[in-house]
Amino acid sequence: MNDFFDTSVRTADVAETQAWLQAQYGQVDVQADRATISEHAVGDAAFSLRRLDWDCRAEVIYEADRFYFATSTPGYAWTVGSTSGEYSVEPGLVQPGQELVGHPSDTTLHLVAFDVDWLTESARAIYGDQSLTISFADAEPVSRRMRDYWLATVRWALTQVPVMAEPLARAHVRRSLVAATLETFPLAGDPRERRASALEQASIYTAATAWIDDHASLAVTVDDAARAVGTSALGLRRAFAANGQLSDNPEGYLTAARVSAAHADLVDADPTCVTLDEVAARWGFLDRGAFAAAYRAAYGVPPERTLRR
Repeated sequence: MNDFFDTSVRTADVAETQAWLQAQYGQVDVQADRATISEHAVGDAAFSLRRLDWDCRAEVIYEADRFYFATSTPGYAWTVGSTSGEYSVEPGLVQPGQELVGHPSDTTLHLVAFDVDWLTESARAIYGDQSLTISFADAEPVSRRMRDYWLATVRWALTQVPVMAEPLARAHVRRSLVAATLETFPLAGDPRERRASALEQASIYTAATAWIDDHASLAVTVDDAARAVGTSALGLRRAFAANGQLSDNPEGYLTAARVSAAHADLVDADPTCVTLDEVAARWGFLDRGAFAAAYRAAYGVPPERTLRR
């Protein structure tokens, strides 16, 4: 199911502005005599990137239903409970159930929004803790260095908007944003334990991909890879879910490694002496249709074309 969206709106009518914001964000009360606003939103059910341009002064009262992380040009003062700030000075967050009182004044606001369940599952995968509940201890970044890292990641993500309709590109942007966000904003609990867990996950992933690359020509399984790097099959899948770029699961990585090796063989093969079925079987593909589908997904052409080039 493709739940990707890319929407834009611009309106100078207060009632239309209110209706649009409520449709996008739930309970929002725009208190202004005039309110010219434009918004560009791109993303899917898991996350979104949003740019709002406020050509007015207004008071916005909003009860969050997901996690929002924000930065702006000068002109967006905010209050959440007893905490207040200005998004152009420090990026900040609004957690589900919190009420934001914002005062935009001729400003541009950039938002990164995450669905609660998706962010929770992502954090559990990254930190290897299936009991983790997402809650942030503070609304501001843990340090200036991490603030700059998060802002740079957001700037990079905005440059990827033109290609985000592609699921793989969107997944890469989503993964990069969630990793930067979880490191930049202070999660409740012991950060040393989470960081140690994340490092362990990365170490397992690195060792497993190297082992799979070295053994892809053999009749190995995901269980073999897990044993080789000293973890369980479940632990290996968690490491891939947290760190995988080429594939977010070990089965997919093993298939990709074998398709890559088969591709090298097809490039070097003499089509008068070698058949496609022989190459496919050499790399564990006994179903010619499955091999052709995997090859086309990786290289954009059928394997026959590579063999008979």
